[in-house]
Amino acid sequence: MKSERFATLWNFPCCVGALDGKHVRIQCPSHAGSLFFNYKHFHSIQLQAVVDADLMFIVIDVGEYGRNSDGAAFKTSDFGKALMNKELDLPNPSLILGTDEEMPYHFVADEAYPLNLNIMRPFDGRNLNNTRRVFNQRLSRARKVVECAFGILSRKWEIFQRPLRVQVDNAETIVKAACALHNFVRARDGEMRPETSTEMDTMEAPSLRQSAGLVNWEKNNTPGRRPVDAIKARNALAEFFMLEGGRLQWINDLVCV
Repeated sequence: MKSERFATLWNFPCCVGALDGKHVRIQCPSHAGSLFFNYKHFHSIQLQAVVDADLMFIVIDVGEYGRNSDGAAFKTSDFGKALMNKELDLPNPSLILGTDEEMPYHFVADEAYPLNLNIMRPFDGRNLNNTRRVFNQRLSRARKVVECAFGILSRKWEIFQRPLRVQVDNAETIVKAACALHNFVRARDGEMRPETSTEMDTMEAPSLRQSAGLVNWEKNNTPGRRPVDAIKARNALAEFFMLEGGRLQWINDLVCV
């Protein structure tokens, strides 16, 4: 089960995948105007992906205009619509080990994505208490798998080191094929081992505020408008990470003040 691998490798319970987007550089299509021109100042199509604990793609959506934010691309994708409409066949909520709290199964994502019962995103703000700082660090650690999968994809297939000089439809096909080949290689090489995840902890964690979609999402979605049940679920998970049964002491030592 995907959640068991996340719990084993990344110490994040009830997580079934890490969600994020990547801009794939393309040559500007004819008569496209600024549709494909992104905030990084190059032309691109978007790859929205869900990655499992072993860095394999389990959901991809390719082809959204580069000008759109991660959050906007997610909301228009088939996966995003299915998730927000509760049409995904996710397991029923499960008790967190050692507590009487039921936790919905969820995806971890950055601040470009909406807080939802099935999407865990970090707490906003700078002046956070220790409980929230620990939660954000734990979520960032679990979410790192999707950033690493994107990095491996780009490094292994050198075609992504330069703009794809093909029609947009063909660029989408190339990205889909590369994701499939990535999974083939990962499956051939075998599952990640716990010691591998420990090595990845030494890598710099991706910024929680790097997405261009952050500003627009926070502006249009104040905390008072977020689902109350989702807030309660995130708070319960944050509290669990401070308990003896859920604590990673080295993270607490790293971020607590």
